[in-house]
Amino acid sequence: MTRIFSFALGTIRQWTKSKNRNILIKYAKKLDISGVEITFATKEELYSFKLSKNNKLWLRRLSYITIHAPFKLIRASKNKEEIIRQLNIISNLYNDIKAKCVIIHPTDLPPPKILRQYNFTIATENLAKRKHITIRDLKKNFKKYPKIKLCLDVSHAYLWSKYETNNLIKAFKNKISLIHFSGTYRNKEHQPLKNITKDFLSSIQPIKKLKVPIIIEEDIKIKNLKFVKEEIKIIKKLINL
Repeated sequence: MTRIFSFALGTIRQWTKSKNRNILIKYAKKLDISGVEITFATKEELYSFKLSKNNKLWLRRLSYITIHAPFKLIRASKNKEEIIRQLNIISNLYNDIKAKCVIIHPTDLPPPKILRQYNFTIATENLAKRKHITIRDLKKNFKKYPKIKLCLDVSHAYLWSKYETNNLIKAFKNKISLIHFSGTYRNKEHQPLKNITKDFLSSIQPIKKLKVPIIIEEDIKIKNLKFVKEEIKIIKKLINL
């Protein structure tokens, strides 16, 4: 099986002041990737999204498209109607670009009764330690939402401990359907790989046995496409060793 490497637009979200994430796709087109994750950090970004015809055609030709729902899908919604409005937009986009999965944070999963109205595949993810979502909490979520998958975020995991990625794989191996990949530095997640430690490198070894897509999800503030391309090369080498 050829490993799929995808790229989260959230990696370069600071490269534009526009809330329309469509603008960022022009940079993704220049990368050696086979997928894209359209990241909506807020409901305002979701409402502002206008996908151009050319970008839609390009996305539909890729092997793996995912959508990251607003980080505060529930908490920033005024009422049930606004939650449904966001899910309707996500559902329409999902079908339009032939996406494979929608990622929703475990702290903002809508009630099962609402989610059953939609046909998109859902994955939740392990969060950084400051969010206080433990493996035990994730197990409770999966009991409540048995069809939901897990997006394993190795950067979030490492902020718990260098063993957390392995612990998550042991607990949820059959649930893991994709991986968010980035480094850590001074207790910050989603960092480029130039400052990663030997402990971090050791912590990610277990993911090499998982035959699931890798989504590169860093936080690159400086507008430098050459740097992004180098990061992708490094990540591919690390995973494929």
